[in-house]
Amino acid sequence: QEMMMHQSLSTLISWDDQPRRIVAAGDAVIPAGELTDILYVLESGNAITGDGRGCVAGDVMLLCEALALTHYATGVQAKTDCQIILLPQDLLKQSLTAGGAMVWPLSRSIAADVTQRRLQRPAAGASR
Repeated sequence: QEMMMHQSLSTLISWDDQPRRIVAAGDAVIPAGELTDILYVLESGNAITGDGRGCVAGDVMLLCEALALTHYATGVQAKTDCQIILLPQDLLKQSLTAGGAMVWPLSRSIAADVTQRRLQRPAAGASR
């Protein structure tokens, strides 16, 4: 789902103009608690979320959290050296609202529902 979002955004956003960051293996790509004003697109490498979901090149990492929350609830750690595209949330909002006035609020509403359900589930491997 998140990769499909990136593919559809590729026609709306000038990716070459976006800043990039190199993150070494083992370092935090997105620290838990970080403001969601920046979206993180994994351009190369592999990463893993705090709840065990893998991220590969092309993924917009923690997209639902970025749309639904003011701070990332889940962190992401680089499994290998990663190149990250930093996408301002305002640019995403501007690009999505080009599709109509309801696209942005609807996207945030869906993301809030998905995020709330995901955060209420026990973490993978947690004892019950």
